[in-house]
Parts: sequence; C-alpha cells; structure tokens
Amino acid sequence: MELVWANVIFVYMRIPSTLHLIVLVLCSHGALQAASWQEDTTVQVIPQNASWELVRSPAAFEPAGWQSADALALTRVQAIKMGLTINDFVDERFDPVKGKQAASRFYGLETDIAIEATVNAAPGTVLLSTVADEVQIKLRVLEAANPHLTRDVLPKGAALYGVKWIPSAADWTVLMEEQQAYKKDLVAQYEKRKKQVLSFMPDPSTHDAITYTVRSGDYLGRISTKLGVKVSDLQKWNRIKGNTIYAGQKLTVWVPSAKSESAQIAAAAPQETPEAAQAKEAAPENEVLAIAGEFITYEVKPGDTLWGIANKFPGVSPDNIKTWNKVDELIKAGERLKINTQTITDYSPDKYPSTL
Repeated sequence: MELVWANVIFVYMRIPSTLHLIVLVLCSHGALQAASWQEDTTVQVIPQNASWELVRSPAAFEPAGWQSADALALTRVQAIKMGLTINDFVDERFDPVKGKQAASRFYGLETDIAIEATVNAAPGTVLLSTVADEVQIKLRVLEAANPHLTRDVLPKGAALYGVKWIPSAADWTVLMEEQQAYKKDLVAQYEKRKKQVLSFMPDPSTHDAITYTVRSGDYLGRISTKLGVKVSDLQKWNRIKGNTIYAGQKLTVWVPSAKSESAQIAAAAPQETPEAAQAKEAAPENEVLAIAGEFITYEVKPGDTLWGIANKFPGVSPDNIKTWNKVDELIKAGERLKINTQTITDYSPDKYPSTL
C-alpha cells in the first residue's frame, strides 16, 4: 500500500497543478471503494430484537415457520437440509430458537436468540397436559409457547419453552410411564370400537352398503323381502329398536357386492300400487306353476339380452321368455324372469336351482 501511495505522490508532483484536484478525487474514490469492498466481506448479523413472525401455510411444500425481514421462512426441503426435524409430532421450523437460527443460517446470516429452552431435548415422550399440571399453567398457554409441537405430546428429543421446570430423572420416568399407559388405553378403545362396528357390519370387501328411503306404507318385513335381507339385520345396521320406521327415513342396507346393482334398482323401484297388489293376489296360472316347481326364476344381470338368457337354457327361445313373462325386448338388470322347466331339454333340479 505504501508503494502505491509513493507512486501517486510521484505522479502528483510531475503533473500540472490544474490536475491535482482530479487526482486527489480519484484517490479518495478508490479508498472509499476499497473500504466498501472490505465491508461487504463481513457477515451480517440480525439484531437480537429483530421482528420475527410465524408463517403457517396450508400447503405441505410451501414455506412455513419463523421469518424476518432478512430471513424468509423455509420449505420442508430447506429445513431438513439445515438439520431441522419434521415429523408427525414436531416441526422445528416453528421452534422459537431452532427455527429462527436455521432460517438465518440458510440465508448466510447470524442471529442471537435470547430465549432459553426449559428442556433442550426431552429424554422420552410425555403428555403436554401432564407437563401443564406439573408446572401449574394452562395447557393452551403451554401450547402457545411451543408452536413446533403438532400433537398433544412432547416427543423425545424435542425442546420445551415457556415454563420454569427442571424435572429429575425419576420425574421423567413417571411422566413417560403415564404417557405409555395413556397410549395403551387409546389402542384398547380403538380395538373395542372396531369390534363393535364389525359386529353389526358385514365385511366391506365382499358387501356394499346401499341406501333405502322408506316410503309410505313400508314396513321392515316388506323392505327385507324387497332387498333380500333379514329384518333383524335391518334393525341391527340401523339401530332400530322394535319395528317402527317412518316415511323418508334413510336406511343403510348391506348386500353382497355381486348383487349391489340389482339391489339398488330394487331400492329405487316405485312402490307397488294397491291395484298391483290385488292382481298379484289373484295368482295367475304361471305363478301357480312356479310354486309347483314347473318354473324357475332367473334374475337379469347387467348386459343380459333375451337371446343370451335363452341360450342358457337348451330348448328355450327368446319368444318363450316373452310369452311367459309378458315382456318385450327391453329388459332391465334386476328384473326376474320365469323359465318353464318343461321346455328345458336337459332340465334337472340340481342343475337348475329354483332361483338363478
């Protein structure tokens, strides 16, 4: 540096006086610029009283946690990169000390946080409500001082703030045992509730639940016949005591998955009129034959046609099915068709059950 100034002085002495001022200005500018370069290489320190705020984002991958004007909140990836813990029980981006320090370091800054943790790292998981009882403060106050705790527990390894509490090793043991007992009780309650539900609900992997709306004139016996279920099951599934139901009531009905579509069609079918009921009581000849075993009943499946159904029974034609059931080509899934057993050329009771 001395050599530089010597050269400057030498040049200064040899140039005209009119240029002296220009040389001095340039030298001053260079010195100031060098000083600014030196200042840029120092680490910026966030003041201890810097204004920090909590940012809570509903999106999992958005920035969240503590931030200031100089250090923005961190994303999950950034936080984990800075060594913070994020799991089902704690999100250290919200830790009053670790969150602020991590955000500062991520942006190349330093900060001095005055807050001190009551517990730097819990040796085991304990209930927050128990801790609140121990230090005699409200649970909500304790939760507000520890926004990094996402559940109702202080997990192992997490810090605790906002209370004056120095538990001994024996205290920790008692608190951890209490938390374990609480956890076992929750598991027992869940298993009990699960058994209660499964006791009146069929296996969801083999059965579907449909909704039946009770209509005027309905009673449990009629509904059970219509949907092919037991009255006792209807009572159990819907917690009905006795036989009282009312129009407009929604009933949950469990049916085999294979019959779910036909059951839904039956549930949505219009109520039988008194005239239809009287005609049914007249028992036409084909009904009498069915009772006598000369007819079997076939339930139409989705995609069935009269021609396809007739092919299932050797000797039976689509026209036969039309005549016996007084239908046209348009048939619907769930509809029951009668097939005359005397027309089936290879008929036997074992091969053709009464209801297919």
